[in-house]
Amino acid sequence: MRCLLVIMAKAPVPGQVKTRLGAGVGAAEAARLYALFIQDVAEEMNRLVAPTPGPDSCLTVALAYTPVGSEAAFKALLPMGMPLFAQLDGDLGQRLNLIFNTCFAQGYDQVHVVGSDSPDLPSGRVTEAIRRLCRPATDVVLGPCRDGGYYLIGLKQPAPALFQKIPWSTGRVLATTLQCARQLNLTAALLDPWDDIDTPEDLAGFFNRNRHRAEGRHAPGRRTLNDLQKRSVPRR
Repeated sequence: MRCLLVIMAKAPVPGQVKTRLGAGVGAAEAARLYALFIQDVAEEMNRLVAPTPGPDSCLTVALAYTPVGSEAAFKALLPMGMPLFAQLDGDLGQRLNLIFNTCFAQGYDQVHVVGSDSPDLPSGRVTEAIRRLCRPATDVVLGPCRDGGYYLIGLKQPAPALFQKIPWSTGRVLATTLQCARQLNLTAALLDPWDDIDTPEDLAGFFNRNRHRAEGRHAPGRRTLNDLQKRSVPRR
């Protein structure tokens, strides 16, 4: 079984990424932090390149970047050899749909997509998503965010209608996607929730849930956490 995990990311340009976070910490600081998020997510997920559950399964990890032409901005951030490809223009639903269609056309049996907003997301969530999607009765797997979105979506065949008429960037993304799945007769499996970082409050939440953990060279989110430990972080 061939599985592909795609990390979606934007070029860390001040004023163009993490604008809600930037409203509290400044545009340049938000972009600098977001570059650390990308590095943390890529490093953690790249550990899955080794064989995943099942004797004949393997996983490839790639990053889909935007805007077109910004590939150079990512080469210094990613593990050596991680494949890169551009997201084409369109809203989030159109870009997601194109990623799934393109990747399934390359012969993958499962395609999973994660964002780059959760630097401490453990790679075990992807392993669990792969296991869930291996079940014959499961058509789509989703990792809910507590803000009403999702941090992961996995499919084993294209489902273009799953990305249409979704109120992106609202708290209704997950609920609407699940409703759409039911209308399409797709059975969805839900992973445990995880938090992403969109606001200064989210950043403080990340710091507070991680600051007491044991030091670890391979701990998820280590770059972001180490950076925040050297700085003044607002406490919730």
